[in-house]
Amino acid sequence: MIQGILLAAGQGQRFDPSGEKDKLLQLRADSGKPVLWHSGSAMCKVLPDTLAVIQGHQPGRVHCLFDAGCEVLISPEAQQGMGSALAAAVKHCLEKKPGITGFVISLGDMPWLPVEAIALVHAELSKVSAQELHAVAPYFQGKRGHPVGLTRAWAGSLLALQGDIGAKNLLRAANMLPIEWPTADVLQDVDVPEDLNYSSRRD
Repeated sequence: MIQGILLAAGQGQRFDPSGEKDKLLQLRADSGKPVLWHSGSAMCKVLPDTLAVIQGHQPGRVHCLFDAGCEVLISPEAQQGMGSALAAAVKHCLEKKPGITGFVISLGDMPWLPVEAIALVHAELSKVSAQELHAVAPYFQGKRGHPVGLTRAWAGSLLALQGDIGAKNLLRAANMLPIEWPTADVLQDVDVPEDLNYSSRRD
């Protein structure tokens, strides 16, 4: 069984340094739906029990994630950064579902991530041994995108993550199974307000 994890605990300070606007709740220009809804919905279409991790009291994000079909973990540790958020999510999942064989991990600020890319990462991860340090990810023009699939063998390393250092460093030691992807959708996130218009700029 492969578990979906959506990291949705970031504050998005580059998007709005004042902290007044939650970038994950801003509407995608072409759909009128929140960024976070798109990210969660795409994951849940492939992995219906996707767990989204947030920090503290964020009712807007909780409502959006429930609407997208996600389970939600409110983790105080997530305030420390992406690594801590991921570790908390992995711990929660393993405690609830000890039979997990791998994880497909995505980010809450990637609302254009294709369902097909998620499905392909899931399918490729399902083919490899859960006891070996395998990773799967889509690549566009040589750049690694999301989501990232990791086998159960990574659990100990994921549980040890702290602060804002996520799984990126772990992947340097991974037996990476790259998937060539034809569009930049697997790379595009929302960092600044202009990014919300991304889909209208695609060829």
